Amino acid sequence: MAALWVSSFTKLHGASSPTRSTQLKLRVVYELPEVPDTLHEVTAIVFVSLPTLRRLGIISEAFVVVANAGKERVARACFGPHVPDNAVFLSPFLEFNIGLHKTTGMVDVRPATNADIGVPLNASIKAITMPPAAKRVEISPLLVLTSTPDVLHQELLLQTIRQYFSTPRLLRQGDVFGIIVYDVYPSEQVTAGVVDVPAEVFHGDDHGEISNVSIVIPNPLQIPIDIVFFSVQVVEAPVSSLVYTITCEDTTLIQTKPITLRIPTEARMRKFLTDRCTKAHTMTNQLTATTQSLVELLHPTSLSIPMSILLSGPAGIGKKSMIYDAAASLGLYVVEVCFTELTSSSELQMLENIRQIVAKAEQLSPCVLFINRFFAIDKDNEEAALRIGATLVECLDIMDRSSVPLIATVEDANELPATIRQCFLYELAIEAPSEAERLEMLRVLTASSALDLDVDLNDLAHRTAGRTFGELRALIADASSFRLAAMDELTTIEDDVLVDSLTTLSIRMEDIERALKEQETKSSLGLGNASIPNIKWEDVGGLDHVKDEILDMVQLPLKHPELFASGVRQRSGILLYGPPGTGKTLLAKAIATECNMNFISVKGPELLNMYIGESEKNVRHVFQMARNARPCILFFDELDSLAPMRGRGSDSGGVMDRVVSQLLTEIDSNLNQVFVIGATNRPDLIESALLRPGRFDRLLYLGICSDKAAQLKVVQALTRKFSLAPSINLEKILASCPLHFTGADFYALCSIALANAIKDRVLQLDAYIQSTNLEDCYSARPLTPAMVLDKMTPQELQVQVTTKHFEHALASIVPSVSPSELAHYEKLRKQFSSLDAAK
Repeated sequence: MAALWVSSFTKLHGASSPTRSTQLKLRVVYELPEVPDTLHEVTAIVFVSLPTLRRLGIISEAFVVVANAGKERVARACFGPHVPDNAVFLSPFLEFNIGLHKTTGMVDVRPATNADIGVPLNASIKAITMPPAAKRVEISPLLVLTSTPDVLHQELLLQTIRQYFSTPRLLRQGDVFGIIVYDVYPSEQVTAGVVDVPAEVFHGDDHGEISNVSIVIPNPLQIPIDIVFFSVQVVEAPVSSLVYTITCEDTTLIQTKPITLRIPTEARMRKFLTDRCTKAHTMTNQLTATTQSLVELLHPTSLSIPMSILLSGPAGIGKKSMIYDAAASLGLYVVEVCFTELTSSSELQMLENIRQIVAKAEQLSPCVLFINRFFAIDKDNEEAALRIGATLVECLDIMDRSSVPLIATVEDANELPATIRQCFLYELAIEAPSEAERLEMLRVLTASSALDLDVDLNDLAHRTAGRTFGELRALIADASSFRLAAMDELTTIEDDVLVDSLTTLSIRMEDIERALKEQETKSSLGLGNASIPNIKWEDVGGLDHVKDEILDMVQLPLKHPELFASGVRQRSGILLYGPPGTGKTLLAKAIATECNMNFISVKGPELLNMYIGESEKNVRHVFQMARNARPCILFFDELDSLAPMRGRGSDSGGVMDRVVSQLLTEIDSNLNQVFVIGATNRPDLIESALLRPGRFDRLLYLGICSDKAAQLKVVQALTRKFSLAPSINLEKILASCPLHFTGADFYALCSIALANAIKDRVLQLDAYIQSTNLEDCYSARPLTPAMVLDKMTPQELQVQVTTKHFEHALASIVPSVSPSELAHYEKLRKQFSSLDAAK
């Protein structure tokens, strides 16, 4: 049956020859920070370092023989990133099978020979084969650790054994192995039923004379019934070997009656089986505090009140993990059900499903009833919400008598109908992690990964503002996948290349950058993703007085937070107004870049929605995004369309009035390290309540350039990356420009001039190619543009912009703001300048 792999590793990847005698005495390591999930094997496996693999003359996953006190076992030797040199970490089952104890310090490890794994001595050393398949195997459950067949669900146990041996397992006669048995009841296949569960599952080993417990299994539910240990009693195989391969397809597996043997340490075996997956587990300060709050609420008290908790937080924040951690610390089972599985086309049936799941959880008491993804009913269906609320109150009263607390999780508690929300005694909200917490998460997630020297986790934590633990985990996973794909393209299968590449397989910053771009469209941040723009001061021409005003307001709270420790509320609102095209958006982005802050840009109409309540929800959502991404600049463009004056009756439903009220509420809330900047062309149309002190504290006018010197600064900023001809004179060009040119007009001037230069350069190349081909008309390969461009130097590829190009561009530009419009804006400036001075 033996599966066969053929490769070109003549020394490293083949079965060991009979003449090899490399044997090492290695120190036993009994604990690792993380156990790699290299293979599905859990019994015959050891982990060593890369230098140890080389000293043994093998590669990862090759077979070795581990010996202790005369007992030998064959196991796979895998690379373990956390294993020290000259040391070995053994599966706890392998430790038990070779008689290791905590006092045992050393074991002998050598490469397995062909005879050790039952391979003919004349077999090719270029091939690795699995050990021979056993024809017949008898296994017996250990009586002390398992229930007798008439108590333990025999069909479930047989199904679990069959699933376990669907993957080839390496065992020999006398080995002990363990299987965790889960009881799974899918809702679409199995109805509720009574099952006998051993008393030790609920009461531990000291259950005395307590009989087995009959429980009603909820629908659906997955319960870890027990860890069942087996001993291999008989192995029949065609050849002799130190180990055999056992699978459902090739081996006749017989379960015999339970026997009594020395038992392994159950807690350690259970931990090894359940923690095999490389699962990063982070407990930030915030998550630890929330878990502790859950523990305190779930702890039994003398108060006779129904315990119900509503846990809210963004997707991927770790709500489910916290519930399980809190329950585990109190020794409680968690009965988990998704609310969508309780729903039904019939409302009465859904209410009955809720009652049934509560009744079934009551039979498992003490436990925690966990309803995930609550609530899936239309928020505006008040009649249905009232009936569900009444049912919840009834069920909570029943659960209180049985000491069964209820925990429901939602992403946003505000989405729940009020009649449902008031049923919960406690509410716990989890916000997106702060920068320090994200740094801690990234360190945990990358603890088992090699990072290149150019990866700065502090900078990455700052750039991933607003992301949850689930998103950070996906980010690192994507970056790892990109690195593996790149290595797969570069690595060739030769001697030592694969082993050497393991030492250089590290995640690079380019992989993380690519993963960040992949996540931008899928991020849970939704509207206006938070990011740090790349606009420098050099890109903004002029506006020096406005720059100073904004920097004073933004930088002071960030650099000197102690100044606001006395309770003085920081000024966090700025309104930029003036003619269109004067650089309001560009200036806000430049501030965010220079202060190294996240930037969220939202246009007013993007938040408006035709459905009642959705526009206000969008306003709350965008402010929550800004809080999650702090320090952050929240920029509202076209603010006049989002916050017009109230009471004008411009819409029949009063939507705009409610949006303005919601906007005022959010601005008045806690905006620590969140700075709100609005931009508008019509400040006279904005709701006056927004302009009072404490909201938009500063009104800054961004007008056109007042003189030629200011215009020159703007053009120099726009052309700083151009290749200008030496003879060009920007002052002479600006002499032909009218004074009422805006920044957008100058941007059009420069971009059209550059386009004209590129066109002239293309025409020159076409003329050169045409003339060259005419002169060399008998050539077998006519000259093409690609051939010419390949031969040109970087300096020759640069396009020079001349005065002629600017003059042609100027002739085609019409000023975007007329003198009469400028007069109107000057009038607005005087009006709002006096208002700002009054503050």
